[in-house]
Amino acid sequence: MPSRRVAVVFGAADALTAIVIVLGVSAGLPSRWLPVDGSAALLALMEVVSAAGMLSGAPWGRVVARTTAAVAFALGVGLATVLALTAAWLRGVYGPIGAGGAVILALVAALVLPYLVVLPAVQVVWLAPPRSSKGPRVTRLAAALCGWLVITAVASLGVERAFAIDVDEAHPRVILASVWSGGQLLARSVVARPDATDPGLQAALAAHPGATLVRESVVGEGPVLAWPAPALALSFVPGRDGLALTVGARTEYVTPDDLLGRQAYDQGISLPVIGAKAGVDMPVALAILGDRFGVPVRDLVDRGRLRRIRTVRTFPSRPAIRGVAAATLTRDEAAQGALAAARYLARGVDAGGSFRYRVDAPSRRVLSGYDWPRHAGATYFLAQVAALSGDPDVAAACLRAAARLRDQIIECGAGRCVGDAPVVEIGSTALAIIAFTEIASAGLDPGYARAVPDLTAFLRAQQRPDGELMHQFDRGRREPVDVQLLYYSGEAALALSRAHRLLGDPRDLEAARRALAHLAGPAWSFLGSRYYFNEEHWTCQAMDDLWDRAPNGDALDVCLRWLAFERRLTIDRTEVPFDADGAYGLAAVPTPRLTPIASRCEAAIAVLDAAKRADRPAAERAALEGQIRRSLALLLRHQLGADTAHLMADPDAVQGAMPATEVDWELRIDFAQHTGSALASWQG
Repeated sequence: MPSRRVAVVFGAADALTAIVIVLGVSAGLPSRWLPVDGSAALLALMEVVSAAGMLSGAPWGRVVARTTAAVAFALGVGLATVLALTAAWLRGVYGPIGAGGAVILALVAALVLPYLVVLPAVQVVWLAPPRSSKGPRVTRLAAALCGWLVITAVASLGVERAFAIDVDEAHPRVILASVWSGGQLLARSVVARPDATDPGLQAALAAHPGATLVRESVVGEGPVLAWPAPALALSFVPGRDGLALTVGARTEYVTPDDLLGRQAYDQGISLPVIGAKAGVDMPVALAILGDRFGVPVRDLVDRGRLRRIRTVRTFPSRPAIRGVAAATLTRDEAAQGALAAARYLARGVDAGGSFRYRVDAPSRRVLSGYDWPRHAGATYFLAQVAALSGDPDVAAACLRAAARLRDQIIECGAGRCVGDAPVVEIGSTALAIIAFTEIASAGLDPGYARAVPDLTAFLRAQQRPDGELMHQFDRGRREPVDVQLLYYSGEAALALSRAHRLLGDPRDLEAARRALAHLAGPAWSFLGSRYYFNEEHWTCQAMDDLWDRAPNGDALDVCLRWLAFERRLTIDRTEVPFDADGAYGLAAVPTPRLTPIASRCEAAIAVLDAAKRADRPAAERAALEGQIRRSLALLLRHQLGADTAHLMADPDAVQGAMPATEVDWELRIDFAQHTGSALASWQG
């Protein structure tokens, strides 16, 4: 038996390893799978028994601990090998997976290697029978580990090369010419040259005036992992890769346009740890192939050879659209983008003033749900654009939406608020104030100023002595509920500041000042505050709006640190194979969501304005300007327009809308609002 001190150390380490295994598998993995869950449970149980034996000094403790260490070592080496090969496979499929992906893999390795490789190796050697010499065993173990590392590195390199695509845009393998109309594929033919034609294509174009001829050139091809199912789903770069299936002498293709039209990207597997989905919805993709071959899907997969293809889309009938670039982005491009987003929202405001809240863009199907804070935010954006552009349709839609919002003002205790639920949240009221003050200030309808004082009185009544706001009000109990939710304190600070600017009530200015002081002070006075940030886009806009009346240097510092932190997470074009230059997050497999990019742009534009007025260093301001330009250019590149019109049932209806991501074309009113507000603010 080892010394008491060694036994306690090993026993405590085994107990900690058991906890790490249980938490890692139960909380870290997105789904349950018996082989993994069962193995983890068995190993965790062995670690617990080993810990009990070592800590209690039981005679059987050493044997159990050494056996457990050997099992853990074998599983750890196996798991580390699988992780390394998986990383190599992902790099082969997606290219450089970016700094974020590298961080994720490094963190996983940091969890696996100490607990399931290094510690078990030390235990195996240390807990050997006393008669055995440790020296030769240490040497053999070190040599074995070195050999394993070399073999794993070589194997990883081989896997990466095997699954990489050799892209040659100058010499496409085949060209898939398709005729689309109203989001429907009418005809497709494989042609040998870009200028080649086909009778079937010509007939489809003649029979459907206004149809679009699209060419998707197959510029690369590579293998896929057919098993396990998640690996197959992740074998395709979203928006860039399609499928080719060869059965005998026949090959059929599912192109990126086919998958985009069916909304099959980023739908394959759920990743609840990061709140996202990734991979292709393979049942949808294989169903398309089954229809084209006219046989059951299962027969196809068993009999055929499945590959991934990389394509480049062109339109023979018109020149290529120049992508918006950060370096050359103009105020006119921003103005056009903001107006297009506003016109999209305006077309969706009905006679009663309600928005078409959520829409599936390809089918134009209206989805369920509604939200008063987002209604108010969209109304505010329409007022912004109406003031900047003078567009009468946007102005009329704004006033219809504002009237609907005003009709939603209800009694909330001694004050008045916006909502319809038994427990209302202050975000609806705050954003309604911002919308009403914008409408009145722009001269669209000065009468909306009369609705503001009752609403600001409600917000002031929700404020605590320390400046924080209570975010809910229970109408039945007629009392505030002291809970804090995302966004609302920043929204309230901005609303109170805008109300004071319009009406001059000093109580609103004082409440806004106190709210911002809390957000920039006590709310972030904790250990680690320099490394963790919340969603601060409304806070930073409030800071800028207050600067000429109640400047707060601490708030400016918080906002500058937050945006500098976000710059470290900015995705570069070299890190991912899809268009995400200027996005934020961990560059890996899912395409980034666009609305957080837009909200950070809104904040950055406000912070840049305050930084100029505060005479912050030129280098700091230049970094902000570059950050804004990259993100705005990305948003404009993904705004729905001519490049995707052929995949839409009603392209005119969704022109100018902002999707959730490059490949997820759900439309929600706040997607257009945040992007449009950022563009309008930068334009102004």
